[in-house]
Amino acid sequence: MRHKKITSTSNPLVREILRGKKERTGNILIVEGRRLIETALALEAGIGKVFFTDTFQSKNGVFLSQLSGKSSELIETSDHVLSQLADTETPQGIVAEVFHKSRKLPELSLQGIPLIVVCDGIQDPGNLGTIIRTADAAGADAVILLPGTCDPFLPKGIRATAGSIFNLPVLFSRPEALVEWLRKESIILMVSDVHALTSIFDADMKNPLALVFGNEASGVSEYLKSRGKVGVKIPIPGKAESLNVATSAAICLYEAVRQRSGQPW
Repeated sequence: MRHKKITSTSNPLVREILRGKKERTGNILIVEGRRLIETALALEAGIGKVFFTDTFQSKNGVFLSQLSGKSSELIETSDHVLSQLADTETPQGIVAEVFHKSRKLPELSLQGIPLIVVCDGIQDPGNLGTIIRTADAAGADAVILLPGTCDPFLPKGIRATAGSIFNLPVLFSRPEALVEWLRKESIILMVSDVHALTSIFDADMKNPLALVFGNEASGVSEYLKSRGKVGVKIPIPGKAESLNVATSAAICLYEAVRQRSGQPW
């Protein structure tokens, strides 16, 4: 397995990846760790340059040999360079470019009774990543990100999804375009709102549905609240003032799963 070696962070290839950690360039994602790269490979995502340390190679030689036929270039780096490329405190020894095609609303292919997740101004990558992961687990058709929402395609966001970002469509939209698209597709807009009168457990979630979850501090925008057909809240019988938005999304999504399954659980 032939490859070049880089030991300086001033190398142009390294500087290119460092820029990609802060701001996405086209459809190129910076992915860290063997498991996430394997997930991307399993879904036939294109692999660009792969950076790895000697220690990683000594333990994962077979995996790197597999990558050599699928990536554009294998590059060994020093531990110091890899630590700069990685986004974790304890780097896993491998970072790769993954090509991920962006989608637009009209390109979504919906099957059965659609279940869409809409994120309106969610700013914490951990929250957003968990919501995407939960949407994937609940069998949602897509996650739509509105303005003000952080970018889940940057390294911290990708890691927070635990690979789910490769399993279902995650795309950006303007609120007006979303509302119009939902109308054309006959999908009900259901807004999560702490001031709503209807409990999530009393709402009918068996119809085509787009569930909206809002900013951690201010919630869903007034624009979407005014256009939502249904507003729902999660009852809090205890003393906590509120629930984390990712927790709220999990409760709402699995209530939809429960209702659609026809099971009493």
